[in-house]
Amino acid sequence: MREILLTGTRQLLKALAVCTLLCASTLWGMGRPELIGGLMAGYAPGLVWYGVMFGRLWRSADMTVSQAKQQVVVGAILRLLLMGAVFWAAIQVSFGQFLATVAGFGIVYVLGMVLLMLANRKLFRQ
Repeated sequence: MREILLTGTRQLLKALAVCTLLCASTLWGMGRPELIGGLMAGYAPGLVWYGVMFGRLWRSADMTVSQAKQQVVVGAILRLLLMGAVFWAAIQVSFGQFLATVAGFGIVYVLGMVLLMLANRKLFRQ
C-alpha cells in the first residue's frame, strides 16, 4: 500500500501540472484570468484531502479493523469541514470564484482517484 501511495503522489503532481496549464490557458483565453486564483484555491483542499487520506491509510495499515474504521471516520469529518470552509470563503468572493474553486477541487479529486485505482489495478494484476 505504501508503494502505491508514494508513486501515486508523484503521478498526481505531474498530471495536476498538466491540468493546471490547460485550465490556466483556457481561462486566460476566455478573458477570465482572475479565476486562476480560485482554481488554485480549489487545489489546496484537494491536496490536503489526499494528504490526510494517505496519511490515515498509511497509519491504518498497522491498526486493528476497529481502529482503522475510527481513523477513516475522523479523517472524513475533518476533510469535509475543510472543504466547507474553503467553499464558503470562495462563495463570499463571487459565484465565479466559487465555481473555479469547486472545479479545482474536482480536478484534484478525480485525478487522484483515477490514479489510485490504476495503481491498485496494476499492483493486483501482477
